[in-house]
Amino acid sequence: MHGIAIREELMDEWKNRGVREEKEFAILTAEILKVAFGMAPSQYKKFKGLKRENLRDHIDDLELIFSMLGEASTTKIARSKNTKGLNRE
Repeated sequence: MHGIAIREELMDEWKNRGVREEKEFAILTAEILKVAFGMAPSQYKKFKGLKRENLRDHIDDLELIFSMLGEASTTKIARSKNTKGLNRE
């Protein structure tokens, strides 16, 4: 449950900072997962043998902790640096 709250806080923070499109959320989320697991979400799904299943529904406790750490850290960084929108450069 706490993982959901951390994820929602990050989504709200991104919305407040101008991230609006679903594609932008996907790009930002993918970057967090790349750092946490060393591969893109699509690669990680393949690594875990998933096809259409939601990756988040098939991670263990330690993977969840790393995901939560990445999301909480990203929220904190967005606030401290007062980021705006998605920089695609």
